[in-house]
Amino acid sequence: MPDFTTPDRFKQIKPRRFVTGMAWAVCYAIFSHSAVSAQAEYDDYETNVRPLLIKYCVKCHGAEKQESGLRLDSSEYWQKGGISGPALVAGQPDQSLMLIAVKKTNPDLSMPPGSGRLSREDIEKLEQWILKGAKAPRNNVKNSDQRLSLDEAKEFWSLKPLQTVLPPSSSVIDRWSWSPIDRFIMSRLEQSGLAPVSDADKRTLIRRATFDLTGLPPTPEEISSYLSDDAEDAYTKVVERLLASTAYGERWGRHWLDIARYSDTAGDGADYPVREAYKYRNWVIRSMNSDKPYDQFVREQLAGDILAETAGTENYADLVTATGFLAVGKRYGYKPSPDYQHLDFADAIDSIGRSLMGLSLGCARCHDHKYDPITAEDYYALYGIFQSTTWAFPGGEEQKRPSEFPATVPPEEMKRLKELRKEDLASLASKMEQLKRERRKLDIGSRAGGSDLDLEHQRLGEPLQPPWVSSGPVLVEKDAQSPFANVHPEGTRGVRISGGLKTDGIRYVFEPGLRAEENSKIYFNIDFRISADSRAGVTRFYLGQGVVQSLAVEFSVTESQMFLKNGNEWELLTPIKDGYWYSLQIEIDTASRNYRGSVATLEGSTSFVDKRTAPEWNGIADCFICDGFGHKDGEVLSRDIDNVALTSLELLPSGRRLEIPKLTVNEVERLKEIDQLLGRHEGVKQKILLEPVYPVAYGVSEGEEIDAFVQLRGEPDNVGDEVPRRFIEVLGGDKVPDGGSGRLQLADWITSDRNPLTARVFVNRVWQWHFGRGLVDTPSDFGSRGEKPSHPKLLEWLTRQFIKNNWSLKYLHRLIMHSRVYQLSSEDEARAVESDPENRLHWRFSRKPLDAESMRDAMLAVSGNLDRAMPGAHPFPDVGTWNYTIHNPFYAVYDTNHRSVYLMQQRNRRHPYLELFDAADPNVSIGKRQQTITPTQALYLMNSEFVHAQAHRLAHRIAIKYPSRPERIRYAFELALGKSATTKEIRSATEFLARYILELGRSTEGDAQKQAWEAFSRVLLTSNEFLFVD
Repeated sequence: MPDFTTPDRFKQIKPRRFVTGMAWAVCYAIFSHSAVSAQAEYDDYETNVRPLLIKYCVKCHGAEKQESGLRLDSSEYWQKGGISGPALVAGQPDQSLMLIAVKKTNPDLSMPPGSGRLSREDIEKLEQWILKGAKAPRNNVKNSDQRLSLDEAKEFWSLKPLQTVLPPSSSVIDRWSWSPIDRFIMSRLEQSGLAPVSDADKRTLIRRATFDLTGLPPTPEEISSYLSDDAEDAYTKVVERLLASTAYGERWGRHWLDIARYSDTAGDGADYPVREAYKYRNWVIRSMNSDKPYDQFVREQLAGDILAETAGTENYADLVTATGFLAVGKRYGYKPSPDYQHLDFADAIDSIGRSLMGLSLGCARCHDHKYDPITAEDYYALYGIFQSTTWAFPGGEEQKRPSEFPATVPPEEMKRLKELRKEDLASLASKMEQLKRERRKLDIGSRAGGSDLDLEHQRLGEPLQPPWVSSGPVLVEKDAQSPFANVHPEGTRGVRISGGLKTDGIRYVFEPGLRAEENSKIYFNIDFRISADSRAGVTRFYLGQGVVQSLAVEFSVTESQMFLKNGNEWELLTPIKDGYWYSLQIEIDTASRNYRGSVATLEGSTSFVDKRTAPEWNGIADCFICDGFGHKDGEVLSRDIDNVALTSLELLPSGRRLEIPKLTVNEVERLKEIDQLLGRHEGVKQKILLEPVYPVAYGVSEGEEIDAFVQLRGEPDNVGDEVPRRFIEVLGGDKVPDGGSGRLQLADWITSDRNPLTARVFVNRVWQWHFGRGLVDTPSDFGSRGEKPSHPKLLEWLTRQFIKNNWSLKYLHRLIMHSRVYQLSSEDEARAVESDPENRLHWRFSRKPLDAESMRDAMLAVSGNLDRAMPGAHPFPDVGTWNYTIHNPFYAVYDTNHRSVYLMQQRNRRHPYLELFDAADPNVSIGKRQQTITPTQALYLMNSEFVHAQAHRLAHRIAIKYPSRPERIRYAFELALGKSATTKEIRSATEFLARYILELGRSTEGDAQKQAWEAFSRVLLTSNEFLFVD
């Protein structure tokens, strides 16, 4: 029963310290069960460490040569070490000589020798592996020169064709068994001299079945209905109801997503969001609910886009979406590039091998597999298949926008949608052009409005303020007002800048800047005056991008002359008189990169034409600069500046500005309205351009047919022989015909009768997900490193039944759940515990902890807060806003009250709750989750806002249901634990509530009652009965 603190003990605990007392209760609930390792222990070594040892170490420290007495090709040797001692200390990177050597921080211990050096990422992999215990393959497995040959593989249990077996029979077996499954189980128990425990009661059974199939607790109404149903098929009706529930697909879809390494972000440096990833997740859930045959389920994930070509429009989107299985792996690189894609292919090959066939194909990337009959040629034969595939690119720091996402509509629909997009953009462009024409007419009038662009917000006598920027302590001395009419309807004055011996300059930054490819003409204006008190000196004007990044035009003004730079020559434009105002206007033709203009006074003007912009100009104009003599120190003229303008609208000649009448009030309002409309239209345009023309999925499509070359030691730049695309030799080695990537043939090979692994592996996974442990305890490794099956004949029989019944997962559920072994109780039996402590022979049902998702979902369900709808995409920010910093990858947690399968899954920064409670790591295919026991988990259950919120809601739910304390306690037990509270439990809970209220002496009666019921609810939600399934 829940661990309600006894009255005597509770007297020792003050209310403010109640959380401490509760902590011990929660810790006890969690720590009272041992952890079980849930991932193949050596994946990290095979994937990340062994390739480093091969590349950098074994040449000098291997089987043939051991410098300094050190050998590093096997765990027994690195533990023994060389003349300096053990090469590493498991769990202690700082004490491990191997790591110290490769970091090269000690000149007396530096490896590899010379200038060779491991990358920072490789050193980090090595350090993390040592920190986690430096796990490597067992010493009693075959040595590298003793891997299984093809002939030996024919007799290896997992690679042999499926066997036909009959369920065993004996008087004991016949008497106890309800199903063929029971006969296999009882046969092994009988051989071991063990007997099964008693059957589970109906309450236990419905809770077990409901959590197994839906990941949710049964409701009090469902329990009551089952308990009152005395029909022989009462249990069958429960199973069928659960299999028909949409919650079934969410539960069993989550199992598959562990294997598929599903995530909503791409991984690598930026960990970019993948907006369409959810479509694959939801496709998996729908496939589970529809009981899609498993062989079809696999084929669609490997080659759905190819199957869609002949499937018609109805299933087209689903088939393309299914290929998300390949795409959702961890992605590498900041842009689509062959420099990184070999890592994507490696992820796909390794994941397919482990998830579908229980083979560590990835171990043959650098060399022939050390243990299993998989060669490097096998690996690169598969590599060519994926190299001949086009992969969706999720976006990265150099190319932020996603690309190559396959369309989920047929080609003819794609064409229609493209035409619609063109029409939408053309219509929008027409509207914007009409508004711009109207604006040009009005804007001419606005230039005579008696106001100025730029310096209204400058404060005299203080440093310049944006959009003006100074490179030094330039001060605004006083107003400067040009006699020419103003060019823009803002501001009231210009600025005077003092001269002197310095190179400090000022610049005006235009936002947004103008781009040549978007504007046929660019116009510029500046009014200036050289102060009469200036001594001899120079001032320069520049226009272009940035300070010195890419300048388009350049002018030089002395106290008596003005020049323009044409190529490498300076041309005289006009004499300059101190104290006279001049207006410089420029018109740049962006197509020809020529410009023309004029320098005007109130008396007249000087024109210039056919001048060439600087050859290095990049076509961007966003900055006007006024400084001294280039980069040289010299006397800078005092100058007044006014009317700085940069626009794509034609400027009136300075002499005609005074001729333009001012705008009427209505015209001014219309001008503002036009600007607002143009802004809205531009926003719509950008949104259209950023969105896909047609619906897409995060998947793959056919590419150019390529046969790969063997990459020696796994290095793309060091290649050997070319290998035709084919299946692995040990399972037939069939070659890919011309006319496609080979993915369709790969899908057919993997699901063919000639491949005994695919069905065996999946049947074993289903057994594991029901019982907590597979018949083979290494579910993703059916090779020579893996465990052998505890019940080999049962595995063969189940696999044949699975295939015979159309690869139906729901058929397999019915078969397993109607067996007697599934319906055993979880009670202990001393002799059996001593003989078979891990329950490998299934003499009882092993008690299972709720996984992360079931725990969270159960809390939401019993509190009444669970949202049962299937959501769509996460609310990612607009793709145009995505940015990149290696130290700040994309990070946002979009939590809702939907089921946990829909929670945001991230790679670089995993969801804190999911990571804490051992949810699957989306960076790799997870066949069996870890089950850790940490104080942090207990602290979370005590202190998390989420748990407190559900306890608050549960307390409210039971309070409004019943008025009396005993009724509330009974209802709470039914909701949270699926059981009837015993008299003793009601008494303990009542005493707990009374003591809690008494200790809250300073609170009002209502608050004390409320807090007590919430504390009671927290105890239920963190009790053994809630957190475990019997």
